[in-house]
Amino acid sequence: MSNPANILILGVGSGDDRVAALEAASYRCTIEPAGSDVIAAIERHRPGVVLVSVAGLGGLDAITEIKGNAEARRVTVAAIDIGDAHDVLRACREAGADDVFEDDTEDHVLVARMRALARLGGMEAELVRRAATAGEFGVTVGTDIPRDHDDGSGKLLVVGAAEGELEALCPLLPRSGITFVTEPDPYRARSRIEGSENESFDGALVYVRNEEMREKCDYFCRAVRNDRRLFDLPLFLVTEHGAFPHHAAAYDEGANVVAEAPVDCDFVDNHLHMLLRGRERRYAIGRRIAATVDEKTMDILGNVYSSEFTRAHLDRLAREKAERGTFSSAILFFVPTIGEVAALYGLEEAALLRQQLASWLAALVRVEDTIGRTGADEFLALLPETGMSEADLVRKRVVGVLHQSEFRLTDNVPVGIEVYVQSGIAELRAGDSLEDTISRASDLLE
Repeated sequence: MSNPANILILGVGSGDDRVAALEAASYRCTIEPAGSDVIAAIERHRPGVVLVSVAGLGGLDAITEIKGNAEARRVTVAAIDIGDAHDVLRACREAGADDVFEDDTEDHVLVARMRALARLGGMEAELVRRAATAGEFGVTVGTDIPRDHDDGSGKLLVVGAAEGELEALCPLLPRSGITFVTEPDPYRARSRIEGSENESFDGALVYVRNEEMREKCDYFCRAVRNDRRLFDLPLFLVTEHGAFPHHAAAYDEGANVVAEAPVDCDFVDNHLHMLLRGRERRYAIGRRIAATVDEKTMDILGNVYSSEFTRAHLDRLAREKAERGTFSSAILFFVPTIGEVAALYGLEEAALLRQQLASWLAALVRVEDTIGRTGADEFLALLPETGMSEADLVRKRVVGVLHQSEFRLTDNVPVGIEVYVQSGIAELRAGDSLEDTISRASDLLE
């Protein structure tokens, strides 16, 4: 099960095609009628995402109520069934919606965009969990992050469009309050968005004019999504008809929202601002989660958690499995190369390699994932609200990066060290101990 998030849907019928599409993608959906006590429903069902039918009774008011409640506002909210009334998209955005699905949104687009919403909801939930575990070790981290006012600002790199072309595509965008910097070449755009030229961007608007440009833009999008530092940057794609015969392919390459030319300026403007607001939210959550890595919770290597913290946090996730039926997975990483380095070059060199690997592992997983050292040369990653198939993708990506990298030690080691990493995954079960999880993951080491 790759998308195990709970979704609460307000104001639609049980036979709604969108419910079937989400459940087919392994989301767990619960429906409440329009006019329900939305705060009580959230407390009862504890969803990661709430979809609110604006066409239903008090839909906009429900979004405002959720975002105004200190506990409920941790939940990600999206509007559906918005109709065609003037300025309703802006009204949803101003009410605090994290996304808005227009009435002509296809089911596969709904499912594709749900990934980012579910992840944001999962980050919110993990902050609460991680802070609670850190509290057991005497580290206090606040979990209430106020909803920032949408000031309409931000700086985006426009990829694939020539100077002045953006104004032709969407004349109102230059007055949106967002700063746009144009880079026609997607390959050069990758370098610029990485910050190699002392520039900083909050996301990218990618213009795909034809199939030839599509290949270059695919490269740019994949480069952003595969870079741990850039992973959360929003990507908005504008495509000419035929450049992407199926928009699902654009979402598979990492796009957050896709619009086909000729574009509706209101659509682009409001969705860009919601994407930028979501980015700021994720960064704020990430900073709070990072604050739980403290001298009281970290391993002596730094950057990763101690085995004691990892055990306590795994216990918390296992209890949630028992109480709520949540899904979490674990990845075990064992690095025999460290022992080989110790035998060849000494304990000091092995310790340096171990420290470098700890830093790399912490940087290669998502901010909501917990990396702890559970043995001399063994690390465990806890992936909350993540099924086995998705955990396996993470495992392969991390191992792939490590296997393709060289680690430089002291001058006593004249060559770069190529590491060999064994890894295995396990799904957390109710009542699991740290040893139980490691044992099952060890059985699948490869």
